[in-house]
Amino acid sequence: MNLDEFETDALAELFNVGLHRAAASLSEITGQRIGVDMPRLVICPITEIEVELTGLLGGEIATVHQMFGGAVAGDAVLLLEQDKAAALAKLMTAGEAGLGGRLDQSAREVLAEIGNIVLGACLSGFGDMLQTPVSFSVPRIHIESLKNILRSLRIDSEEVQYAVIAATQFRMSELAVDGYLVVAVGAKSLARISQVLADRIP
Repeated sequence: MNLDEFETDALAELFNVGLHRAAASLSEITGQRIGVDMPRLVICPITEIEVELTGLLGGEIATVHQMFGGAVAGDAVLLLEQDKAAALAKLMTAGEAGLGGRLDQSAREVLAEIGNIVLGACLSGFGDMLQTPVSFSVPRIHIESLKNILRSLRIDSEEVQYAVIAATQFRMSELAVDGYLVVAVGAKSLARISQVLADRIP
């Protein structure tokens, strides 16, 4: 199963709105202007995520995971390269976290809050679209390889599983950080998203 071009564009716009909401919230918290790019969207079977992300992310990756449930259920994760994640945490705390390019405890707490805001804003968009509440788990932060991330993304379901990958860039001050949101859902959830998007397209 896949979305057609119009549905994919509509879903990309949904992510775009969520990312801009998240950027506005982060700007308000930090007092610094944070911008985001229009996300590039890829929808694929969950088994193909590694192919899509290999070459874009390397080494150890900082991830923030958040399970979500409701009319659409699955697992969402924000992926950032570890050194960029540390630099982002340092900028957002005026140098109080991420010293020496390390994701120390303070930097991890900052990153968890960033992930909570970004993932929450985008996943809330699904709830708004479907006109139903979406519940979220407490975000979990890990430093791991891409292969281990993909193992952890397999949702507990016998359905065929899909991934929606949204690639964007966060910009603040002199720093630009590539970020990747991966939302893993079952076939039924993707079908529901597709149907609602199709109904909204003139």
